[in-house]
Amino acid sequence: MGDRVRLALVLFCLAVLGLLAVQVLVHGPMMELDQAASHWFATHRHALLTRAMLLVSEMHRTAQVLAAAAVLALVLLRRGQQRSALALLAVPTGMVLNVGLKESFQRMRPMLDDPLVQLATYSFPSGHAVASTVFYGMACALVFTHVRSRAWRALAACFAVAMVLVVTFSRVYLGAHYPSDVVAGVAVGTICVVLFLRLLPRRAAAGTDVARPPP
Repeated sequence: MGDRVRLALVLFCLAVLGLLAVQVLVHGPMMELDQAASHWFATHRHALLTRAMLLVSEMHRTAQVLAAAAVLALVLLRRGQQRSALALLAVPTGMVLNVGLKESFQRMRPMLDDPLVQLATYSFPSGHAVASTVFYGMACALVFTHVRSRAWRALAACFAVAMVLVVTFSRVYLGAHYPSDVVAGVAVGTICVVLFLRLLPRRAAAGTDVARPPP
């Protein structure tokens, strides 16, 4: 990814985050769409899907994602891939940034008659959206860095996008967040991923910071 593309992506994500932030602060018309979407999901739940979304949401809590990032970093360190391990600091960085944004905007979570989750923290942006975007985004970037196979790279990209979509959907479906919360979370997470990409080796090549593709 070239510097211009990275800059354009960061600016785009900042624009999206800024637009949503303004809507939250002034209670703009987008907030009505948020309310409508939350109430629609609350009245169109299915038992099997609910159980699946609860499991997805539980698996991507802060502690679990941080633990997964730490394990991956340790594996990379043991293989002599220090730069790649260091790049995974994007995960805790994104989470800390998210906490700061939540405290700044202090948006209350959706008010539903039958909430599936009840949390005392604020809603904007979604921490699950930030965490999943940063973790799977960096994991995908690691595959692109250390694996030459186009097939494996395509698989990694599709898997990362799918997981972020499932996690963000789960938060809206469960009534923990508004749609704008998860969109903002993905924007924040994407910015963190792009900024930390500079810590990764530029391409797969022979050396101590390179892993061979899976057999």
